[in-house]
Amino acid sequence: MRKASLKNVTIIELLVAINRRFSDIPAVRIKRGDAFESISYIELGRRTSDTSYALIHMGVERGDRVAILSESRPEWSLAFFSIVSCAGITVPMDAKLSDAEIEFILNDAQAKCLFTSAHYLERIKALRPRLPALKHVISFDDTADTAVHAIKDFKVPAGEVAHRDIQPDDVAIIVYTSGTTGVAKGVVLTFKNLLFEVMSLNDYVEFSSKDQFLSILPLNHMLELTGGLIAPLYTGACITYCDSIKPTTIIKLMQETGTTTMICVPLILKMFHGGIIKKAEALPEAKKRMFYRMLAFSKFLLNFNIRIGKLIFKEVHRQFGGNLRCFVSGGAPLDPAVEEDFSAMGFNVLQGYGLTETSPVITVNTFKERKYGSVGIPLKGVTIKIVPAAEGEPESKEGEILVQGPNVMRGYYRNQEKTDEVIKNGWFHTGDIGYQDKEGFLFITGRIKNMIVLGGGKKVHPEEVEEVMSKSPLIKEMCVLGRKATEGLKAGTEEVFAVIVPNKDAFASEARDNPEQIKTLISAELAGLSEQLAEYKKIAAFMLYFDELPKTATRKIKRKEVLEKIVSIAQGS
Repeated sequence: MRKASLKNVTIIELLVAINRRFSDIPAVRIKRGDAFESISYIELGRRTSDTSYALIHMGVERGDRVAILSESRPEWSLAFFSIVSCAGITVPMDAKLSDAEIEFILNDAQAKCLFTSAHYLERIKALRPRLPALKHVISFDDTADTAVHAIKDFKVPAGEVAHRDIQPDDVAIIVYTSGTTGVAKGVVLTFKNLLFEVMSLNDYVEFSSKDQFLSILPLNHMLELTGGLIAPLYTGACITYCDSIKPTTIIKLMQETGTTTMICVPLILKMFHGGIIKKAEALPEAKKRMFYRMLAFSKFLLNFNIRIGKLIFKEVHRQFGGNLRCFVSGGAPLDPAVEEDFSAMGFNVLQGYGLTETSPVITVNTFKERKYGSVGIPLKGVTIKIVPAAEGEPESKEGEILVQGPNVMRGYYRNQEKTDEVIKNGWFHTGDIGYQDKEGFLFITGRIKNMIVLGGGKKVHPEEVEEVMSKSPLIKEMCVLGRKATEGLKAGTEEVFAVIVPNKDAFASEARDNPEQIKTLISAELAGLSEQLAEYKKIAAFMLYFDELPKTATRKIKRKEVLEKIVSIAQGS
């Protein structure tokens, strides 16, 4: 069942094929205590039938919305496939949502049923009087609440039909955007959208039954759902869920499972990279010099497509379990320096680009075709074009990225006005700025909504400034945004402003607890790095923030929240 025959494949046929081909080997698992709890392929198929039958007899009709609010775990996948089997529409929810956001999504989607874990039961019970459409709550864990069903109690009677037929154009899922720039919108995706992505990702990432996949991103994230759940299962891989994003926890699990593939966000790779460099810096002087010389030599050979990193950095590979085929990176721009260092050490980093509205992948670097700093080439069947970001601007190779293809959403749920704003003449307007080189590789340079417009009309992409400044070891993370200037001739116009979280470990002990010293040292660092930027792009002012910046579940910084909460608090408003 490759992409060529996609139009003849339904998701039910896909599930049946998975069940028959891989039977009693582990499909999904999680470590609890000292042991792994797993669900085999044949058990996943049986329990999917049981739960699908239960949903049908609870009154879930074709096209009814059924939500999932839970941390990633084996039962999450069971719930998803059960909703699919009864022809319901899955509404996956971010496990970090506030009560107000949970209430909004469940009511907007008019969810009839909700799968959840014990962790969220009390919150759901408190919200339930304000959720008129919600008829049933199903717990992944044991519960004494008679108003809540336990998923383990479901069983389909012998001879009963446990699924409904579905077609590629049927709606599969409604994914609510993070709402970082406003009210969350429900992205409507079909089975055709999902299947196209699954087949494409299998072609490029080349999953197999030998793969040990480590799942660290939330399953409501479309890249994890398509590339980290359906695609690995389609090939018979084993998926292990990790309940932490601490590098030490992830690496320990990679060593235990012999992880071969993992989808992650750039922040995770940056933390891994930081850990490697920190260990190198702690080596005796002679060994440290040797490490950096080998790294430089390996980088040089990469120019001739000669890869020796895996041979000369065996110890680094052992730290990651020794079997890693690739990291798949998405969700935000990856620092080219981090990508280059990993490649020089013999790791494959396949960076891609996409949005929830495109199911999600649009472009990806592959094992055979990749380029540093780019987000790859379009999936086969997907077309992109670059248009000027605004009418009347001078011609440039850079502009807004538009997409057309079988991965583009049907629209926003019950919101035709917002749908018409982004889908025009058959093209989806991403809101991202970028360009393609002569070989078709796409490069992302910014986002329209993040753009800072200075008083003189100059435009600054925050991402460009952040990429340059993030090279400093003194900076743990930062958010560049536009702020109204209050002094001088620029008063009332936007200026380039930054909120910076210092990397305290990088400072001498006498400076770590002295904010003024930290600010002075970072100020000098910014001045030096700013030489790489045009004068108008330089940071005019910055503030220090000594906590983690607010982020979405996929580790994207919430710029709107940074501006509204952190900056306003600092200004005493």
